[in-house]
Amino acid sequence: MRQIRRILIGALLSLCALHAVAQSDAAKARLKALKPGDYPTHPIELSVGYAAGGGMDIVARLVAQKFQDYTGETLIINNRPGAGGLLFHRWILTQAAANGYFIGVANNVIIDDSLLRSEGKWSYRDADNLAFINLEPVLWFASTTGRFKDRSLADIIQAAKNEPSSVRVATVSATMLEMLAEQVEQKASIQLMKVPYNSGKPSLAALMGNHIDISFGFIGEVQGLEDKLRPIGVASETPLPALPEVPTFNAVLGAKDVNWLMWRYVMAPKGLPVDRKNWLVACFSEVMKDRQLNAELEKLGGIPNPNIDTPQRVSAELDRMASAERSFYVQTGRLK
Repeated sequence: MRQIRRILIGALLSLCALHAVAQSDAAKARLKALKPGDYPTHPIELSVGYAAGGGMDIVARLVAQKFQDYTGETLIINNRPGAGGLLFHRWILTQAAANGYFIGVANNVIIDDSLLRSEGKWSYRDADNLAFINLEPVLWFASTTGRFKDRSLADIIQAAKNEPSSVRVATVSATMLEMLAEQVEQKASIQLMKVPYNSGKPSLAALMGNHIDISFGFIGEVQGLEDKLRPIGVASETPLPALPEVPTFNAVLGAKDVNWLMWRYVMAPKGLPVDRKNWLVACFSEVMKDRQLNAELEKLGGIPNPNIDTPQRVSAELDRMASAERSFYVQTGRLK
């Protein structure tokens, strides 16, 4: 009986695999039929506003590889780090050519940049949005060898109450990562020592060296470092499926609105030729339906949202997030 069951399960898995291959082949054929005759004739640059090895870079490389699998075209990753993503966002929205050869994996830090750091010269709306990738709540990490190696988020907050400015927390200035630290201060009536960094990778390195007490980060950035770093809080409404034991800031603080997400999507300079834009949108649409890719991204803590499946819905969600963030910036005196 068991042998028959194994045979049936094996046959079912084989049928599923054959079905997946057939779907993939059909998608490749559709994309080939949509491909403009004059594009692309050389590799496309996929830029990322953060250093290699960080969460955004890891996601971009997985998406790029799947794009190449579906299209046979080459995507070259170009890391453009600096100023917590500001340099990349400013470059792709104001300097990159709108010809389809320069696209990027952006995130909702672009909203912070647009509202707080662009000096009114550009906006997150100055782009052709192509596809949603996923979202991931911001995590706080402590070192496994530091002063809070075995302390909970509640314990650390109490330590900051007992001794103001004694807890050193990594941030990126004028981004959600600074806003999270500030919101924790407000909700808990404490004062933290906020230490600015350009991105998660250097801040996590500083944490492992015990130069700071807490760093922000994402699951993909700390894989293989579980003996050195441990998550202590997640900035979302509910616990992260990949880390169900890690409490939310909301639960610890008795709040509902401590929700800061890294929201990833593919975009390009505004004004792409219509046929090239349509092909890119179709390509990334197929890529983001790929089960294997989504399984890999979910292992890294990414959360998909199949409902954000068109450029129009990407733009609408960015507008919704921008409205919420603007309200927070007005409340904290950053905007009038």
